[in-house]
Amino acid sequence: MAAKILVVEDDQSNRDGLIRLLAQSGYDAIGAGTFEQGRQLLSTENPGLLITDVRLEGFNGLQLIITREQPIPAIVITGFADRSLENEAKAVGADYLVKPFAPATLLALVAKKLETRQAFDVERRWVRKPLPDGLTARVDAARARVVVIDVSYGGLRLELDSDPLAALPPSFDVTLPTKDVAVHVDLVWQRRTYEGHWLCGAALSRTDPAAAAAWHGLVDAVS
Repeated sequence: MAAKILVVEDDQSNRDGLIRLLAQSGYDAIGAGTFEQGRQLLSTENPGLLITDVRLEGFNGLQLIITREQPIPAIVITGFADRSLENEAKAVGADYLVKPFAPATLLALVAKKLETRQAFDVERRWVRKPLPDGLTARVDAARARVVVIDVSYGGLRLELDSDPLAALPPSFDVTLPTKDVAVHVDLVWQRRTYEGHWLCGAALSRTDPAAAAAWHGLVDAVS
């Protein structure tokens, strides 16, 4: 089944061109011309990837990512090279692309983002076990307190208080001091909460079987 991609762009010619490019490349592309239409289609169509312009007639396309209950891989496009906007996009886990760009550049980025989504879907075959009281952890040595929300054999979901403009690295160490467990994980998605914290999902790296075994033991111990 072709991956479904939602394009939110208020300029019809640009929107039609993007949809045509994606369709010719084998994707199921749908479009929205307004912020509200985009928000509705995110809910009803559940696309695998969002491509949105930043400026949507008085709205900010980044809000489509931030306010969505379930995280979604996203590419933010804009006609303006703005470092602040780029940082904001990265802060919610989106890639940032300045117009004009080569079709091949966009298609390569689309493939990359969908690969990440597919990898996460595979990891999610494991049942997630919620931790009602959380579990205190550390993300790399320099980062703040982390609360693990749920765990599975394939990964975890966690929330941390961090600089709102600082994007998380593609991979990092998660240490659970009270459980004497440390694992290396790959970032799958991230977004900001209304409280200004990071919420992210991560998949266990496959490079350390011993650490993975210790993690599986921890997951088994969660009631």
